[in-house]
Amino acid sequence: MIQSSSLDNQLIVIKTSKNKYLAVIDLNKEFVTNEGKFSFKNISSLPFKITSSTGIEFKLYKPTYKEFVLLMKRGPQIIYPKDSAQILIEANVHSGSNVLEIGTGSGALTLLLFTIISSLGTLTTLDVSKNNQRRALKTISRYLTTIKNENNTNLTFLNCDLENFNFDEFNNLVDTIITDVPEPWLFFENNKIINTTNWVSYLPSISQISRIKETLIKNEFEDIEVKEVIMRDWIIEDKILRPSNKLVSHTGFIISGKFIKF
Repeated sequence: MIQSSSLDNQLIVIKTSKNKYLAVIDLNKEFVTNEGKFSFKNISSLPFKITSSTGIEFKLYKPTYKEFVLLMKRGPQIIYPKDSAQILIEANVHSGSNVLEIGTGSGALTLLLFTIISSLGTLTTLDVSKNNQRRALKTISRYLTTIKNENNTNLTFLNCDLENFNFDEFNNLVDTIITDVPEPWLFFENNKIINTTNWVSYLPSISQISRIKETLIKNEFEDIEVKEVIMRDWIIEDKILRPSNKLVSHTGFIISGKFIKF
């Protein structure tokens, strides 16, 4: 249980029967919504229940990764948790992996990679936008306040255009490459992979998938697979057992393959 003296600046979820909000505790302020308001200084611990000015019960607790990335403020479109999970499986990411992420974006996948790789591995994330990388670093720092973290993952931000990226210094260091950029095939215009490496690209259109597949084949990748993750919730309430009308279908395609040095 977190004591009140250390609550200031804590990241929390505020949940009602209808909504969830992501907030940062400021003991000098109030949390205000159309469902009512309350003062942060009245929170004595976490998790915590408090009644708003309109009589609605608010539940306060630390966010999960899923809640955090879906509720956080962001710039570029994030990779949704359902896709992030599959990407990690296809890329064989684990504690000790040495990953090059191409396309930092809002940092949702960067955060997940950071928490999994640990101090045994390394994470290098490349993006042409310094603003994206500042946002991603802030995202990681903010989320780490919610967990018991002894993570000393070696994290490096590279601010570079993919067309001008030189992979030579990473060829003996990286075992996994994950891309979330519109034209991942540009990587191969000036670079060649020479050691065993897992490759995963996340792309919105099948034409992009076709293009990167041709490129991977040309560069002697094996076990190339294309997937689309479709998720459907089910409603189980009393005697009601049925699929939800809300279907999270196409968010992106995942293509994976591996280069094997024999």
